[in-house]
Amino acid sequence: MQRLRLALCALVLLLSACSTAPPVTSTAPTSAPATSPPGASTPATTGTATTGAATTGAAGSVPADHRALIDRFVAAINAGDAGQVAETFTQDARFDSVGRIYDGRAQIMDRFLVPEVIEAGGAYTLRGVSAGAGGRVIAEYDFATGHGGSEHFTYDCAVEGARFADCVGRYVG
Repeated sequence: MQRLRLALCALVLLLSACSTAPPVTSTAPTSAPATSPPGASTPATTGTATTGAATTGAAGSVPADHRALIDRFVAAINAGDAGQVAETFTQDARFDSVGRIYDGRAQIMDRFLVPEVIEAGGAYTLRGVSAGAGGRVIAEYDFATGHGGSEHFTYDCAVEGARFADCVGRYVG
């Protein structure tokens, strides 16, 4: 009888804890690339919670080709594939990473993305995607540094010919 009472109390506690838990939202991607590595985040739900990524913003819907470019970038960077990451940028792309300016694909890769992300073993988690001003696209990321640290930032990029042409990276506080 004592065991039955303890089991019943445990069940009541479990059920009461479950009833106060926040609702679960789906993070199933609607258009994830076939090459996404395990752990790459490509959610496509509305909102900016960590369980979903925004696909629309105040400026309107994100074009499908912009979203596909971001998905390719995330998959390539998380796979550590420098060649595929480089292919997401135009030859003469410009990247302003918190005031550090990289002119051209070679500088972006050689001085920024290869040493600071790929070689560091970091990983991006896509938190949201929204349309930016003038046809730009804004992606919000969490970055695990590969050494126990993390960062939260946005890349606001112009897109030309299915590649990033001009990006501005800023931390989100």
